[in-house]
Amino acid sequence: MLKKISYYIAPLFLKILLFCIFNTCKWRVYNDSYFKQAQQIKFPILICSWHNCFLLVARYFKNTKTSVWAISSTHKDSEIMASILKTWNFQLIKGSSTRGWRNVIKNMMTLFNNPNNIVAVTNDGPKGPPFTAKPGSINLALKKQAQIIAVSATANRFWRLPSWDQTIIPKPFSTISIQFAPSFINKNYSEKEASVAVSKYMTYNTVDLNSKINKK
Repeated sequence: MLKKISYYIAPLFLKILLFCIFNTCKWRVYNDSYFKQAQQIKFPILICSWHNCFLLVARYFKNTKTSVWAISSTHKDSEIMASILKTWNFQLIKGSSTRGWRNVIKNMMTLFNNPNNIVAVTNDGPKGPPFTAKPGSINLALKKQAQIIAVSATANRFWRLPSWDQTIIPKPFSTISIQFAPSFINKNYSEKEASVAVSKYMTYNTVDLNSKINKK
């Protein structure tokens, strides 16, 4: 009984907490022109981010009122994050790499048939290893000619959760920085080569963002 109650209370508590935090933060956005240009091209978009910064990336898209699909795990604990994403106007694909993956692939294939759709994934989720892109969504995006865009985010002051990915939670009144990378499309890669290439591509974008912040 107490466990059931906690699943109702936890999302509400987190929504209030995150609302209070994010409304005190400032945003610094780099290279969003890459994303705007991609939206003008008649191909779907796959947004790739690392699991530890997805909360910041998701909040950014909430701020811009952009319609985005995201994968939500079927695990009970993930329902908390799913509840927050729904509040932030995300549409959800239920499943994960360990549960309901066929349903995810089927739904993503359908979504990528529409050139206006945007799907966001955490390439190293749901359980890691951190900063290593899994091949599933990447290879599907390449087959469907989707534009792959890496998005990195961090804050100048933040907490890290004691989880496998050390999720970043910005502190109140911090500055959140987010950066988009140019679209990644190369259909000549093998499945393994594509995931390695995207890992490097995403890591470079994160390193580049951090170097810009450190110079300020």
